[in-house]
Amino acid sequence: MKKQRKVLLAISGGVDSTTAAILLKQQGFDITAIHFEFYKSNVHEESMIGISTICEQLNIPLVQLDISKEFEATVFPYYGSEYLTGRTPCPCSYCNLNVKWRYLYQYASDNGFDQIATGHYIRISAIDGFFRILRGIDPAKDQSYFLWNLPQEYLAKSIMPLGNLTKSEVKTIAAQWGFEQLARKPESMGVCFLRGKDYRIFLEEQSILNKGIAGDIVDENGVTIGTHDGIHRYTIGQKRGIANIPKNKCVVRIDAEKNQLHIGPWDSLFFDTLKLTNCILTGVEAGVHNNVKVMIRGFGQNPQLECTLKLGGNGQAIVELNDPAWAPMQGQPTVVYSDEILLGGGYLHSAWNR
Repeated sequence: MKKQRKVLLAISGGVDSTTAAILLKQQGFDITAIHFEFYKSNVHEESMIGISTICEQLNIPLVQLDISKEFEATVFPYYGSEYLTGRTPCPCSYCNLNVKWRYLYQYASDNGFDQIATGHYIRISAIDGFFRILRGIDPAKDQSYFLWNLPQEYLAKSIMPLGNLTKSEVKTIAAQWGFEQLARKPESMGVCFLRGKDYRIFLEEQSILNKGIAGDIVDENGVTIGTHDGIHRYTIGQKRGIANIPKNKCVVRIDAEKNQLHIGPWDSLFFDTLKLTNCILTGVEAGVHNNVKVMIRGFGQNPQLECTLKLGGNGQAIVELNDPAWAPMQGQPTVVYSDEILLGGGYLHSAWNR
């Protein structure tokens, strides 16, 4: 008899990871679910009841692992320091690389599991000698953007059961297995550890940033037109929360060194050239690469844009867009694709026009 492959599945208690467990069970894997406690709260204790019930109903063992100290020591300093330097962090990408997938992979390796799995809407395939992430087929749920920096050893060990499904199909499967209430439950959005709280309040309550570090608001002529109550409360493209700002104006630059917000016309935020740092582009050699696309996120989300990628050998790259992007934020990932294949990405350092 062929031995069942042992799979360690990260489970959150939501419909996605629950359906991933169902599908893996149908495919004959020997599944163990693992739930990470990332952040201490009363909500976590309540959610554990639901997670335990799910695992009992599916007859799969559950491991609970408290990594809240590791999470807080890793993600919180990054989250706060980015805002302090006038950048806009992406905690999900940072956490996936440095916490979530790291501990999932490590626990699986230490405890004899053959593979790891999650409920992400992505696909993984071996292509030209590398393990590649491909977009999930549901464009509204594709999560490849947040996984651009995962190393090969993680991907080689991974199974992604939901990559070929739409969200509606996932909900249908869950309902068919008796999880109707879970399938109807509203989807959680935003940064997980904020739990719906304004990030500014969270940063101040956690003493990650001090409250009310006032500074000047300066217009495009260098004239001080008001004061702000901390640069961490603002991001590029923002106009909300700034008194008496004209309709066609918004934050166009954050000067962390001088503790200033610069206000200017919103249409001055269109840029066609980007500089990236800390690039991770697996299997992509230094040089000029045409016919690739990038996804960037500004104030909201920009569409995927065609570009020319000029990759240096020092972890830096220049991206020349065919069409300009609006309000790209320093500190956000700029993620590179070739059709459906994720090649990697880097962090936005600066933007200008050719």
